Amino acid sequence: MQAYIDDFNLITVQSNVKLNGHFQIDNDGIFKLELMKQFKLENNYYYKLKMSHPIHLSQTYHILYDGQEIPLFIGDITRTSNFESAFSALDETLGATIKDDKTTFSVWSPVAQSIIVVTDDHTYEMTRKNNGTYTVVVDNNLHGISYQYEVMINNKKIRVNDPYAKGLTVNSTKSVVIDMNQVQDFPSQFPEIERNDVIIYEVHTRDFSMHPNSGIQHKGKLLGLIEEGTSTHTGHTTGFDYIKSLGTSHIELLPVNDFARVDDIDFTSNYNWGYDPEFYQTIDGSYSTDAVHPVKRIEELKMVVQKYHEADMGVILDVVFNHVYKMETSPFEQLVPGYYFRYHKDGTLSNGTGVGNDVKTERVMMRKYILDTLEYYIDTFKIDGFRFDLMGVIDIETMQHIERLIQSKNKYGFILGEGWNLYSAMPDAIKTIHENIDQVPDVHFFNDFFRDTLKGNNFELKDRGYFNGKGRYYERMFTLFTGQTGIPAKQSINYAEVHDNHTLFDRINYTTQTDIQLQHKIHQMITIFTILSLGTPFIHAGQEFFRTKYGHGNTYNLSDFINRIDWNRRIKYDKELDVIKQAIKIRRTYEIFKVQTLENKSKRIIQLNIDQPLFGVLLFDRRYEFILLFNPTAINYDVSLPRMGQYEVVLTNESTQQKLVQSQVTLNPYQCLLLKKNF
Repeated sequence: MQAYIDDFNLITVQSNVKLNGHFQIDNDGIFKLELMKQFKLENNYYYKLKMSHPIHLSQTYHILYDGQEIPLFIGDITRTSNFESAFSALDETLGATIKDDKTTFSVWSPVAQSIIVVTDDHTYEMTRKNNGTYTVVVDNNLHGISYQYEVMINNKKIRVNDPYAKGLTVNSTKSVVIDMNQVQDFPSQFPEIERNDVIIYEVHTRDFSMHPNSGIQHKGKLLGLIEEGTSTHTGHTTGFDYIKSLGTSHIELLPVNDFARVDDIDFTSNYNWGYDPEFYQTIDGSYSTDAVHPVKRIEELKMVVQKYHEADMGVILDVVFNHVYKMETSPFEQLVPGYYFRYHKDGTLSNGTGVGNDVKTERVMMRKYILDTLEYYIDTFKIDGFRFDLMGVIDIETMQHIERLIQSKNKYGFILGEGWNLYSAMPDAIKTIHENIDQVPDVHFFNDFFRDTLKGNNFELKDRGYFNGKGRYYERMFTLFTGQTGIPAKQSINYAEVHDNHTLFDRINYTTQTDIQLQHKIHQMITIFTILSLGTPFIHAGQEFFRTKYGHGNTYNLSDFINRIDWNRRIKYDKELDVIKQAIKIRRTYEIFKVQTLENKSKRIIQLNIDQPLFGVLLFDRRYEFILLFNPTAINYDVSLPRMGQYEVVLTNESTQQKLVQSQVTLNPYQCLLLKKNF
């Protein structure tokens, strides 16, 4: 027999045998319970019982039945609106904080019967507030001290780490108090990068430096992202200098907060992208040069941001607020069972994320946690933006709060995310998905229509798009280029490759029968189209020199050999790389490739009437005129230019091409060509 609190005066008793008689409850006195409803479901009997007065969640109760004493556990009450309204603690500063050499511990758990702070040599009893927060002030600066909360909940004691912890011991065994005044500062200012100038370069911290020819000393570490003067054995730039040379405006780091399945010390024994979040406000130890000392993790991320800011580049963090690695062991579930996660009406867990749980972002204290976490990263590290993993299972109101927070901190702050509509217990009307894009105007969405048009359906490996399918989807191309798909240009993340699924090179290699040189040309056309189309370009690290994962699609837990950036390819394809650098430079130099409003685009970007399936556009800048041409076939085409005058070839993926053309130009197989004429 088991008994659960389902509301402040509602209890459910579950039994595998039918019960008869009267139920009572013991809480420093015996009270009779009124039977409201009983029913059988599968092999169990259920009894809904009503109390005459509200339950106090911090007290211990037992159900008395036929001489038995059954402890009363937390049930559905944490998922009720009554609980939500009774225990809102939005104004509380949670976690371990230090001021005037005093340490304050605060943790929110309205269902706990008691909480004690436990350090290695002391315990501190916490006091409960009416809003469900437990707090204690210690008359000492406990910087560097490890601690846990000993929580009495459901009639047993458990040890729980602090979800607000800014530091952790090795492999997240205990929380650590951090005095931010004792963390070395690496001050920097947000770079003033207008939305139209943003070009994102996605980097996995570990992949970036693990290759033996990276020339980077701090392999797999945050500091490996900012080493200067590194090169291959042939003298080709790598690392930080290489990224600066590309010309992109931002780097986007796959999750750097604490995640599971990689050992902090012996980090090469296992591999993970970082989408198994455990603690959101602590940097993962495997990325630090000194995981034993939590302060170093903070300082090293600060150093990374400072270095990129000095180079006038922004830093975006990938954040995973849609799920946790293991719900049952998460401090959220341990502190307030059932509150932080989404459930279907039948009581089963929602699993839109596909990893066992969905975080219920619309809960007021979960929303507070997300906002507090983002504010911490902005204020402490000067992070410039955030990429929200599986944003479609985050509610719109939370994303609107995020928009306001980021704009209040940094008007150049950038928000992007995955707006996929996943099967979740959350109604479609409040999901942050493509269909609701107008409700979050500052949020940018990954454009899967753009991606699939260029190379074929992402989840059908044999499928082809315009560039690797001899012009398939030709009819979509002008709409795509001008940002008039379901996602408007000002909110569209244009991409053909990310960390997920097959690299673009592997996809082209699988879907085309052409020789490798022509595959490279197809690849370059796709990358150039992505860079020059209206919207925000997004490039996966190594895409610019044909990154391969040797045919593997989902490599989140495969080896460094498969996942690391192969800097030898950077050497081999140095000339091809120059083409992509030039495309990025053109994108950031000329206004016409950054126009966002439809009125201007329709007057200044015109589709050319040329042989199908060639795609061509005429573009007018204030001072320049451009003609952009793509040939997705193995056939030579002679193209008559629509305007008189002499044009300069400013970009092409063809190794030999005359520098000036007029009247007519020949497009070779799989060639793209950008011509410029001065007015």
